Amino acid sequence: MLEGLLTPGAGALYDTMVRTGPLALDDPRAESPEMRELFDRGFVRRDYREDPVIAPMEPVRAVDHAILGAQQQLLEQQRQIVAARQQLDVLQAVYRAANGAGGDSAVEVLTDPRRIGSLSLELCLSAREEFLTFTTHHFKRKPDAGTVMRLPEAVTERGVALRNVYERAALEFEGAKEVVDASVKAGWTMRVASELPMKMVIADRHSALVPLDPSGMEGALFIRSPTIVAALRMLFELVWSQAVAVHGPASRPRHGLTPTQAKVLDLLATGMTDGAIARHLDVSERTVRRHVQGLLEALQADNRVAAVFAATRLGWLG
Repeated sequence: MLEGLLTPGAGALYDTMVRTGPLALDDPRAESPEMRELFDRGFVRRDYREDPVIAPMEPVRAVDHAILGAQQQLLEQQRQIVAARQQLDVLQAVYRAANGAGGDSAVEVLTDPRRIGSLSLELCLSAREEFLTFTTHHFKRKPDAGTVMRLPEAVTERGVALRNVYERAALEFEGAKEVVDASVKAGWTMRVASELPMKMVIADRHSALVPLDPSGMEGALFIRSPTIVAALRMLFELVWSQAVAVHGPASRPRHGLTPTQAKVLDLLATGMTDGAIARHLDVSERTVRRHVQGLLEALQADNRVAAVFAATRLGWLG
């Protein structure tokens, strides 16, 4: 009941309250995470007319309110996607008009590989608030723990936030876990997406570096236009919001799942193979397959695609 609107625990608590009536304020369930969720979603209210209690909202009003909230979130996401596409159209137009312009132009075309490589570090050093990157599977050489970008103390002392989104294929190689661990140790927060359109580097709101082709072998655009940088930041945030963590504890409650199952679910949602998941969790592929089978049973799904869909519907993903 109420799948997709409430977590199973909160849904069960609301169902109990509808059937048995309000709860006293001193009831142990009144301070539970499930009750806080019901308050946040508008399914219960405090009633002080007689003895203070927590009363369930009438189902038709509560569900209508929840559906309206979900619709508003979808509309806002769609608005952001449309705006990002419009801004990227501007980026394409500026690139065509730039035609290799240098100096202080809003968009500069770079073709020197050494300049492109050094500029990424220069942008990181210039960041005051955050440094954002996309990493795709197009490598000149396979990454290792020694290639992870580590900031000088002068930068870390400023509290610059480092965020990177990996393309799934960029983490499906032997030694990827060591790269992730080294990145976390260096201060990076990382997520993984099923695919990315390109590599990208963004420093605060003032500069960005994007390749002219997926591999970055044909050159890059150095962008200092505030409008275009804002569009690229919007693209980054949209991808970030839909990507999943590749390190650390799960960020969403998963009723009945073990911490390892929750992490397997996160990585499964990116489309990673059993082998890649096993490498990231330091377990065998057989163990991964056992956890996947447990997820299928917990989600009552016949296959992995159905399991990811069911987990998304329950609010466990995305």
